Amino acid sequence: MRVLFILILLANLWALALGQGWVGMRPEDEGRDTRRFSQELNPGAVTLVPRNNS
Repeated sequence: MRVLFILILLANLWALALGQGWVGMRPEDEGRDTRRFSQELNPGAVTLVPRNNS
């Protein structure tokens, strides 16, 4: 019973480490390229206008 508890505890710690990104890239960030945000050429060209609710 004690061995099962220790195995479950280690599995939970491993899942926490994966989710926090301590042991590599987080699963949610697998396909993302964060460098592209810094390579935006003309960010001022995009303007947002409010929608008319008529």
